[in-house]
Amino acid sequence: MGNIYFSVNKKSANSLSAAVKSGKLKRIYRGIYTPDLDIPDSEIIRTNWMKVAAYIVPDGILCCRTALDCRPYPYKDNNSVVFMVGGYGRSIQLPGLILKIYEGDNSNFVERIHPDLLRTDQPRTFLENLSATRSLRGIKTVSREEIEIQLARILHNRGEVALNDLRDKAREISEKLDLKKEFSILNSIISALLSTHTDNNSLTSGYAKAILRKEPFDTNRIKLFADLSTYLQRCDFVARKYNYDRTSFKNLSFFEAYFSNYIEGTKFIIDEAEEIVFSGKIINNRHQDSHDVLSNFMISNDFFEISKTPNSAKELIELLQYRHSILMGQRPEVGPGQFKAKDNKAGNTYFVKNKDVVGTLMQAFDIYAALNEGMHRALFIHFVVSEIHPFNDGNGRISRIMLNSELVKNQDYKIIIPNVYRESYMNALRSVTRDSYFLAYCRMMDIAQAYTASVPWFDYGYARDTLEKNHADQQEDEGLPFFNRVLQKLWLTEFPV
Repeated sequence: MGNIYFSVNKKSANSLSAAVKSGKLKRIYRGIYTPDLDIPDSEIIRTNWMKVAAYIVPDGILCCRTALDCRPYPYKDNNSVVFMVGGYGRSIQLPGLILKIYEGDNSNFVERIHPDLLRTDQPRTFLENLSATRSLRGIKTVSREEIEIQLARILHNRGEVALNDLRDKAREISEKLDLKKEFSILNSIISALLSTHTDNNSLTSGYAKAILRKEPFDTNRIKLFADLSTYLQRCDFVARKYNYDRTSFKNLSFFEAYFSNYIEGTKFIIDEAEEIVFSGKIINNRHQDSHDVLSNFMISNDFFEISKTPNSAKELIELLQYRHSILMGQRPEVGPGQFKAKDNKAGNTYFVKNKDVVGTLMQAFDIYAALNEGMHRALFIHFVVSEIHPFNDGNGRISRIMLNSELVKNQDYKIIIPNVYRESYMNALRSVTRDSYFLAYCRMMDIAQAYTASVPWFDYGYARDTLEKNHADQQEDEGLPFFNRVLQKLWLTEFPV
């Protein structure tokens, strides 16, 4: 946001000054102008910080934290700070931005990141970030833990050869720039990651340790899961207790399976689904589709199986794989019970990489185990499975099975997502993935449980009539207005903003 112009010679300086006098431009700093008169100078400077740094310090290169992060770091008095190496040391204050320039080598071991701007190359950047700085500690350089994470990612994504090459280059740089102490630390981290010595306790990062154990995980997803957990702990859900009855549980499980498959595009009319589940009939030669509905019902209606919840990360993985093997048993092409061999995505959303699935599930379990049983764990594990997308197919269905497993274990009402509520459900999931908007997700699931609890499941005909009367089986554009009027009568949880 905000355009910017620079004075590069006497002619341009005169032209820009004239534009300032006529009110078309404003001067932000010596030689820097903008036509965006209503945007704060600090915002324009921070948005264009690379161009500004290259103009103000033409002989400078980005170094330390800035070279690693490639962004200004928040500093005191509402300023941000950028670190550079130049011909001599100085500090330059611009609106909202401080350029801290240190005297040093500004021509060797560098790489270009902007047409007019260089930064220290990766090996040098790691070394400089391992320097013990008394002033600006934790600001000029990143933590050792962050260095470990960055190096572990290189090992995970590019392999041992890339990490060894980086170490060799860093050794050369350390000799020429007198960074031998820093290289010693870097070498110990890389050695630990490559298991070339026994002191693996030298690693402090959980991610680096996971890479060492060959259990890599998606750090961004784990951060998202932790934030969801924090929000869930603030929620006091309305208790909707379910008294088990074989008939009502069977009726509820039927519609749970029917709607769960409909969401994923396995569409039958209710009469056809009844024939599949209650008569074992294959509909219109759709053998696999018919089995999808039947197998979902078999898991959902098996009170003993659906009551199982994991007590360890290992059990979580085993439960997921076993249930998926049943659910997708007639689709050998998707690998029933096997985690995905290739990365997958939906639209523009990329799910967890296939090689990070196991590690991410194991890290997520530790967060899950700290939550209260019932809705807290149910909403958490449902989102985790949906977000990781660990299988080639069937991820949505297995995530809803894991959701209801937690609720059954806690003697709470299950959650069904009727056809009419599909888009609301999908949008709520997207709101967490894209914007960390946990309120929308939790509120939507709370509404869905409240609606499930309002249906008279003790009598199949009565339950079906109620669902159809409420337009729950219709498409959203047809039935949502009426369905929303039904939802307005429900007793819902009050959520923290």
